[in-house]
This record gives sequence, C-alpha cells and structure tokens, in this order.
Amino acid sequence: MASLPARIIKPLFRAIMKRDIQDPDHLVRHLRMVMNAPLMPSVIPRGVSLRHGRVADVPGQWLSTAHPAATILFLHGGAFVGGRLDTYHHFCGTLTKALNARIFLADYRLAPEHPFPAATDDAFAAYSELIEESLPLIVAGDSAGGNLTLATLLRARDEQLSMPVCAVAISPGADATGELMSRDANNESDPMLSRVMIDGAVRIYLQGADPFHPYASPTRGDYRGLPPLMLTVSEEECLRDDAYVVAEQARHAGVPVTLLSRQDMPHIWPIFLLLPEARQDTRKIIRFMQSRLDNRRHNDLPNHRAGSGDLHTPSTTQEAVA
Repeated sequence: MASLPARIIKPLFRAIMKRDIQDPDHLVRHLRMVMNAPLMPSVIPRGVSLRHGRVADVPGQWLSTAHPAATILFLHGGAFVGGRLDTYHHFCGTLTKALNARIFLADYRLAPEHPFPAATDDAFAAYSELIEESLPLIVAGDSAGGNLTLATLLRARDEQLSMPVCAVAISPGADATGELMSRDANNESDPMLSRVMIDGAVRIYLQGADPFHPYASPTRGDYRGLPPLMLTVSEEECLRDDAYVVAEQARHAGVPVTLLSRQDMPHIWPIFLLLPEARQDTRKIIRFMQSRLDNRRHNDLPNHRAGSGDLHTPSTTQEAVA
C-alpha cells in the first residue's frame, strides 16, 4: 500500500494538473502554469553549491560539492514545453551530495517556439562537451528528460562518441508514436497525465517530424553499445509501457538493465522526496550510479568508445515494489 503522503499527493496532482485539453495553445499555457510553479519545496542540501553556467552554449545550473569526483548531466521533464530547474534542486542536490558529484541541469530549448530536434540538439551538445572532460559522466532525466537521456545515448553511439558510465531514465516518455497500450489502459489510473495530454504535447514537440525516428521515440532505437541503464516507472501511469519497451530493447541488445517499478505511485515519483517511497528509491538510484562509478574506477577504464558493448556483461534486473 502506498504511504499516506503518496495517497494525499495523487488526488492533488489530479486536481491541479490532469486535463484533457485539445487546443495546443491552451495546453502549453496549462502545462507551463503547472510545471513552472513551485508546487513543492525543493531545498538544496547543505554542502552543495549552486551557480548558473553554460555548457556548449546551453544555459543551465550547476549543483556541486567542493571537490566533485563525477559529473551528471540532468535533463528535466516538462512534456518538452515547460519545466522549472528549481524543482530538481532537492533531488539533484541529494545525488550531488551522496555521490560527491557535480550536476549540470540543462535548460534546453522548449517547444512550440523550438520544436524537435532543438531539445535533442541541446542535450547532445552539452553531452558532447562533458564526455570529453576528465571526470566520469552519468546522464539522467525524467519524463521528457528521460526521452532526451535515451536519445542522447543513441545519438552519441551513432556519432561514435564515448559512452557515459551509466544512465538513468525516470518514467521516460520514450514513445512518440502513440501505439503503446498503456496510453489507454492507464488513462484513468494515472493521476497526472492523460492520453489527450500526451498526444497533444507530442504534436506540439514534433510539429510534423517523424514520430518513428529513434531520437523522437527511443523505443524504436537500437541499444547495442549503450551503457548500463536504470529505468523507473509506476504501474498505473500512462507511460508505463515506454519503460518496459526500452528495457526489452536494451536487454536484447546486451545492455545491463535495472527496471524499478512500483504500484500506486504518480509519474516521476522519485523526484518528490517528501514521499517515503521517493526517498527509498532515490537511495536505489544512488546505489546504481555509485556501483557503476566504482566499477569504472576499479577497472581504471577510459571512457569506452561507442559500440564497445563487450565491456559489459549482459544482464537484466527487474524490481517490482508494491
């Protein structure tokens, strides 16, 4: 059974966010109003500094410890049309402190003013610069940022750049085709998103671009040569099947996959650290990242080139939490 805070927060999200809005301009205004508002406290942990900066001319914010030993590129959610970096200060600050890392929260360009592939170009540009630095790199993101995380890995592999240590996608919106069953099956149970909202946001983002392109729909990607992945997903959300399809694609490509699924949780629940389940699962995300960083340091491996999948032992771990 979900915790009391989770049982309280889900109807709150349903009342504030979930709408079946057909008009694209109205949908953009609604999503930006909700996603850009400080709905919950997001405090930066003690010992973590904040500064504004740019990576490859992409604006953003740096969260960092005094002497970081790793870098994380974090790509925020927001249906490709909104999102507030401050929302992620608590979650990303927790990762920063636990991993003795620095995190760049990329403020990538948004639709409809900047449709696909602007966001993917910004994410890839930031990645291309960070992967060349000396610190080991991790890529992570939630929802639309989970899509960008996976698309960035696929593009980096295609362009034969080095791969990061690992990647984490939290409730990724990884399919733009609209063909996955959970869009309809979980339309009522999802407390945050609806099929109408998702389809509308995808149209605003793509503006006629091919929804089957792997950089738009990472569910359609070839995952050979990619680093270990961790995916989290709620069993009641509309994007449930996105995570499962990505996990299956990656597993068949020989990529180690950790899939964490929970019942009775809202979309991207690990971000909301006021939830006991979020705190528990954030610790699992930290352990996943730390284990991969430890492996890299233990083996003293340089950033491996794209396509060197033999560096990993293929495996799949699935953890379902009631």
